[in-house]
Amino acid sequence: MLGIKKLDLFILKSYLVPLVIIFFVTTFLLLMQFLWRYIDDLVGKGLELRIILELFFFAAMGLLQMSLPLAVLCSSIFAYGSMGDTNELIAIKSAGVSLSRIMLPLIVFNVFLMGFSFVYANNVLPYSNLRLWSLMFDVRNQRPEMNIKEGIFFDGIDQVRLKISSKNTETNMMYDMMIYDHRNNAGNTSVIIADSATMKVTDDKRYLVLTLYSGESYEDVIDRSSIDEYRKKRPFRQYSFDKQQVLFELEDYAFSRTNVELFKHNSQMQNVVQLDYMIDSLRLNYKGHNSRCFTQFFINNVYKAKANKDSVGVMVGLDTLYAGMSSEARLAVVTKALNSARTAESFLLSAVEPTISQEQGLNKFRIEWHKKFTLGFVCMIMFFVGAPFGALVRKGGFGVPVIVSFLFYLMYYVLTMIAEKSVKAATISAWVGMWYPIVIILIIGVYLTYLAVNDKGLPSLKPFVSQFMSKIIEKKHKKVSI
Repeated sequence: MLGIKKLDLFILKSYLVPLVIIFFVTTFLLLMQFLWRYIDDLVGKGLELRIILELFFFAAMGLLQMSLPLAVLCSSIFAYGSMGDTNELIAIKSAGVSLSRIMLPLIVFNVFLMGFSFVYANNVLPYSNLRLWSLMFDVRNQRPEMNIKEGIFFDGIDQVRLKISSKNTETNMMYDMMIYDHRNNAGNTSVIIADSATMKVTDDKRYLVLTLYSGESYEDVIDRSSIDEYRKKRPFRQYSFDKQQVLFELEDYAFSRTNVELFKHNSQMQNVVQLDYMIDSLRLNYKGHNSRCFTQFFINNVYKAKANKDSVGVMVGLDTLYAGMSSEARLAVVTKALNSARTAESFLLSAVEPTISQEQGLNKFRIEWHKKFTLGFVCMIMFFVGAPFGALVRKGGFGVPVIVSFLFYLMYYVLTMIAEKSVKAATISAWVGMWYPIVIILIIGVYLTYLAVNDKGLPSLKPFVSQFMSKIIEKKHKKVSI
C-alpha cells in the first residue's frame, strides 16, 4: 500500500507541475490577445495603474474557462508522454499495475477539478464578467476625444454636439469640425466650424480643452431681459479666427464607476438559478403575448360569423346558405373568404419572425446555462484524450504536447463556435448545440483510452498517405501521356 501511495504522489506531481505552468502561460497568452483586441479602448485614456491592474485581473478570471481545459489536455499528454519516453510507464506496468490504475489518481483529481469548474462557472465567472464589462464601459467613456467617430455627431459632452469628417489617430488631429453649443439653453443659436482641431484633458481631469484652427463662429445675439426675445428676429454675430481655444467643464466626467447593477441582467453575468428564473419568465411572457395576439386576430378576423338558427331551432348549414344565394352574393362571399384567408396567411407569416427572435433571445440565456456545466465535463474529457494519447506516443518534452493540444483544442473550439452560432440563430436546440462538440471529443477520448488500455498502438497513416500520393502521381502520368 505504501508503494501505491508513493506512486500516486509521483503521478500527481508529474501532472500538477506542468498543469500549473501551462495554465499560467496559456492565461498570459490569452490575456495578451485580450489586450491586443481592446488596445484602442485603453491607450491614451490616462488610466491609473490600479484601474489597469483591476481590468487585467478580471479579464484573466474570465479567460480561465478557455485556459483550464487546454492546460489539462497539454499537461496530461506531457505527464504520460514523459513517463513513456523515460520507460517509467513500462516499469510500472511490469510491476503489475494497469494503465487504468495509473490513471486513477488523476481521474480522482479531475473529478474534484470538475466540481471546482462548476462552482467557478456558476459563481465566480458571472461576478468577474460583471466587474470586467462594467469597468470596460467606464474606460471606453473616460476620454471623449477617443470616442468621436467620423461623420457621426458625438454627444459625450454635456449640452454640446460635435461632428468631424476625419481624424488622424497618430497626431489626434481632427478635421472639418462642427460644434453646436447648447449650454445657453437657447437651441441651435451658437455654431462653430473649424478646418481642424485637437482635444486634450487638463491634468486635474476637470476640463476638456478644444483647440480650433482656421474657422468661423456663428451666434445669435439674445437679449434675455426681453420677454418676447424668442418670438422676434435677433441680430446675428459672425467672426473668423485662425486659432481659438474652447473650454468645456468635465467635473462629472472624471473617471467614475458605473453602478454594476445596471449590467446584472446580461446572460453572461448570472448564475444557474438566475438563468432559470430569466428563461422561465421570458418564456411565459412570450407565450402570453403570442397567445393574446393570435387570440385577438382569430376573434376579429376568423370567428366573426356566428351560427344562426332558424325559427324551428335547427342549425342552418353553410351549404344550404350558399345554395340559396344569388350568383352576385356567392361571388361576394367567395371574394371575402379569399381576402380573409390572405389576411390570415399574411398574419401567420409575419408572426413567425417575432417568435424566431424570441427564441434567439431565450437561447442566449440557455447557452450560458449550459456553459456552467460544460466547463467541468470538458476538463474531464480533455484528460481522457490527453492521458491515453501521451501513453501511446511516448514522447517527452513540451513539443508534441503543445502541438497536439493545440490541434485538439482548436477542433473543439471551432465545433463549439459553430454550434453556439447555430443555437443563437435558433437553427438547433441549445441541448444539441452545446453538447455535441463534447460528445465528439468524448468519442475520441474513449477510442484513445481503449487503445492505450489494451496496449494497441495508434493506427498508422502511412497506407492512407501512400495511397493518396500514388493516386496523385497516377493522375499526373495520365495527363503527361495525353
